[in-house]
Amino acid sequence: MNTGTSDPRAARQFRVRYTTGQPARSGQPVSNTFGLTGEGTLTFDGNSLVFEGKRSGFIDGLRGAPRIALADIANVDYNAASSAFLIRTRNGKHYAIVWAASHEDAEAIWALLPQEKTPDFLEDQAAHERFGKVMSMLGKRAYVTPSIIAINAAVFLIMLAAGADLMTPNPSIHIRFGSNFGPLTWTGEEWRLLTSAFLHFGLLHIALNMFALYQAGGLVERLFGSTRFAVIYLLSALSGSVVSGWWDPLRNSAGASGAIFGVYGALLAFMAVRRVDIPPSMLKSISNSALVFCLYSLVIGAAHPLIDNACHVGGLLGGFVSGVILARPFSVEARATPQPAKLLLAVLAIGLPLTWMAQSLVAPDGRHAAGLRFNRELIDFIPIEGRLARKQADILTIRPDVRVDRQEIAKRLRDEVLSPWREASKPILQSATISSENPQAARLQAAWRDYLLARERAVALRVLSLETGDTSDEARAISAEERLGQALNTLNALTNE
Repeated sequence: MNTGTSDPRAARQFRVRYTTGQPARSGQPVSNTFGLTGEGTLTFDGNSLVFEGKRSGFIDGLRGAPRIALADIANVDYNAASSAFLIRTRNGKHYAIVWAASHEDAEAIWALLPQEKTPDFLEDQAAHERFGKVMSMLGKRAYVTPSIIAINAAVFLIMLAAGADLMTPNPSIHIRFGSNFGPLTWTGEEWRLLTSAFLHFGLLHIALNMFALYQAGGLVERLFGSTRFAVIYLLSALSGSVVSGWWDPLRNSAGASGAIFGVYGALLAFMAVRRVDIPPSMLKSISNSALVFCLYSLVIGAAHPLIDNACHVGGLLGGFVSGVILARPFSVEARATPQPAKLLLAVLAIGLPLTWMAQSLVAPDGRHAAGLRFNRELIDFIPIEGRLARKQADILTIRPDVRVDRQEIAKRLRDEVLSPWREASKPILQSATISSENPQAARLQAAWRDYLLARERAVALRVLSLETGDTSDEARAISAEERLGQALNTLNALTNE
């Protein structure tokens, strides 16, 4: 910033309005580097231009009214129809968007402003015109992006109708609808890798994800074409889900964020591979915005353990790799030539590494296989456990006005509790032992086995004491029930760690 002193022209002041909107042409930055908003004045003071108005804050350490030497101004955009200007410094560091109070004032301001257009700016303008022409020829709408948003919204509403909370996650409902829950995903329900990308944990979750997709999806879809965009989206969703499971096999994950990170990854890939097709100012602006989004989101994710950052990283890498492969010249001619081999290459480039990662989760001898299978058995068993525990309590609850038939109670306990318990707990007791490489899971498995056997013994001895009426059998039953209580306390403590 500097001031001039030699120009003898008289000072002139105009009432203007400052805004962060874009009056001139598409692709330009929409921020106001001076933080000026609302009503103010624009003053031509000697060789300088002074911007006065309400400031949203101190920008670049400036205090007071910003002042730019007229010699430092170039590449001004003027929209006569709206009496608006985009005033830039020659180096592009500063710019302000100004609306004149009247058409007459606008013409006067335009006459006082430097008219110079630098070669770089003219080249960028021409690139914008070419880019806009191609965009127009390719059509003005993207269809896959709004379809994906609509599907996510519809699924969210269906889940609400099924009992999901508007704001608070309900893991059981999300698992029922297809979330990426490792013990189910990696033991035969691999379809969850994709269905999970269309589920969300509450209103804030889906709102943030759909806004991020809306911001970038339409542009990326038009850059790549709808078919390639759909392939990129699904491959990114798959990448995010697999990497999430590989990083934390027991996690219950859902949301479109992995696929959305892939959309931004593909955008960065296109900017890197086909940078000649993008106007320079747009290239810089979009690349910076995409990088800021990705880095900021990953930093926030690293600070919050409930955020599935592994899914974000996987989706970002999947989108970038598939974007590099599927990027093509941004022209009507390039779109007219089908390239099925490129689509196949993208699928293989993403699918092969993901298959390798998944092997440690699905292979019978994989390091996580025993733990996943054990947890899958628990998921099937826990509802049965609750039902049998309630049944046992009902059988042993004796009303004062009912005559007690000890043999009948013993028979009911044996037939309705003990036998079903033995059958239901068998898969868990016979499941492969979890390796000591995962000590917490190994301790939890041992605690579950101890609890299952303790409850079986306690019920069996209670049946025996009812059948014999012997005091020694009653004492053994009481001792077994005390041991069951200890085993249950140990199991609860490990579960809550």
